[in-house]
Amino acid sequence: MLRETLTVKKRLENPSLITPSYEDKGLFKKPPTELVVQLIPKFGKNTRRDVIIKGLVQGDVEVEVVFAGRRKKQAAELVALLRRKWEVATYRLPKDVPPPDRKEIQLPTRVQGSWRTRMTEMGDGTQDLYLREYQLLVARWAYHSEGGAFRSFGEPPFVEQLMDEANADV
Repeated sequence: MLRETLTVKKRLENPSLITPSYEDKGLFKKPPTELVVQLIPKFGKNTRRDVIIKGLVQGDVEVEVVFAGRRKKQAAELVALLRRKWEVATYRLPKDVPPPDRKEIQLPTRVQGSWRTRMTEMGDGTQDLYLREYQLLVARWAYHSEGGAFRSFGEPPFVEQLMDEANADV
């Protein structure tokens, strides 16, 4: 039996048509929340080349922190800082000494963003077992640099900006 697959077109042909409003409507579908996440030096990217950094919330719950769209370029400094912290922790370790657990290297970061759940298939695919993962889509973030300077990046979700402007006019 042949299976036909339908592809859903999720991306615009012309990237110049992606406005901040259009982008944020797609990213921030739930109300924004603000919390402190302990970012750890575990990195990745998704098919859209968004920056994904693992983080810890509520002590030791691991989540994916996603810097998407126009915000991913601003996340480069944060990625570089976490890489440096990892390099310092592993620099000149004797060969018989294992590297530290990445969860031991943390950068407290105040984040404003929106939660999204993602279902991933577990195992070899023979069973219908799924794992629920949580992703935090980041709109704004702030942390203290190595030198102690306060660094802040991003902007509120565009939907929230419009609401703030409307409230200011009242």
